[in-house]
Order: sequence, then structure tokens, then C-alpha cells
Amino acid sequence: MLQWKPEHLHAFANERSPKKMFDIAVHLAQDLGMHYLGLKIRIQIATQTPQLYLYSNYPNEWIECYQRDEFYKQDPAANVSHSSTRPVLWTDELYRDAPQFREAACRHGLRYGWTQSLHDLQHNESQISVARPVGEIDTTELYDKAGRVLWLCYTLHSVLGEYHLNALHPPQPKMSERELEVLKWSAAGKTAADVACILSLSQSTVNFHIRSVINKTNAANKVGAIAIAAMRGWL
Repeated sequence: MLQWKPEHLHAFANERSPKKMFDIAVHLAQDLGMHYLGLKIRIQIATQTPQLYLYSNYPNEWIECYQRDEFYKQDPAANVSHSSTRPVLWTDELYRDAPQFREAACRHGLRYGWTQSLHDLQHNESQISVARPVGEIDTTELYDKAGRVLWLCYTLHSVLGEYHLNALHPPQPKMSERELEVLKWSAAGKTAADVACILSLSQSTVNFHIRSVINKTNAANKVGAIAIAAMRGWL
């Protein structure tokens, strides 16, 4: 089993195969005394429905149950983590309003654990969960191990998030310096007339550049083009 040694952590941080990277993460979680590791990555794409990607070494029966019974809509730990970056410890009190979820999870060995999330500047989100069937987790153990679990989450999010984001859309289209200037001023709330005045251009030239940007981003209009550029970090 891989341990928290420099050579293993280096191999993990430099791995680029999603499956191999997650397999290493499972070993590292198990070295912390946890049996199971789950990861949910939520990629936010402008003007599109967020895309979800799930990784885990959970029992197959639980994965089927989770999807079949739509337990993902009932998971209190996931719901709390969506709006908080603090570790959410799995307790009976947390699952008080979702008893069926709690009973089914415990039946499949997911009894004791916690969920940790992070959110990046592009509004993408990752949630990592570690769990085991026996051995209650007290605050001492949580504080001792939470930092390493958070590091796993950050590293997985950085590599796998970029992997899935690149698969969802092509790289930034080639834009001229003038198109980027027009786009940036438009994003600042300036009208075509304002931009024309600022850049010493005719309004028709500004509108030409705006139409070009809309075509290159495959947006429906100027607002959509600005949203796409902002979400992808082009501004």
C-alpha cells in the first residue's frame, strides 16, 4: 500500500491519468485508516448545465443504489459541503432527516467519515469523502487527518478538473488584440458607443469586432460571449 512518503506524494501530484491518479489517492486514503474514497467534480460551463464527474471505490451495490434511488439528492453532507469548505463529519444528527439514506449507506460500509469541498475562481467544485465501516471518528482524528484529505482534494481537483474542463470545450479561440480590448470594455459595462470613444474607433468597427467575438465563442449574443470569456478566464 502506498504511504504518505515524499516519493509517493510526488508520483501522485505528477500523475495525469485520471484512473491512475485516483487509484493512488485511494491508497493514500487507506493509509489514513479509511476504507473508501469518493470524489465528485462539478464543472461549471457558461450558458450550460453543470457537468458532474464521479470517482469512487465504493461497493458496486451502493453505487447502483445511490443512482437508482436518487440518493444524490438526499445526501446532507454533500448539500452542506456545497455551501461550506469546512469538513462535514458524518453523524446521526446530520442524517436525521434522511434516515433511509443513512441506513443504506451504513449497510454498505459507509458509516463513519467526512466530506470536504473546495470551490475555485471559475465556480467549479470538488467534494471528497473518506469513509470506513467501523471506528467512530472523534475530533482529534478529524483535525489530525483533515489537512491531508484537503490536500488530496486540492490536487485531484487541479488535475482532474482541468482534464474534464479541457474535454468539454476547445481551447481559447485566436482573438486579435483589438477584439480582446473590445470584449474587456464590453465586460466592464460599456456600450458600443462608449467603446468606440475609448478606443478611438467608429461604432460600426466596434460592432464588427463584437460580432466576430460572438462567432468565435459560439455565443448567442454579446452577453453570452462575455459570460463565456469570464468563466474561462480570458478577461
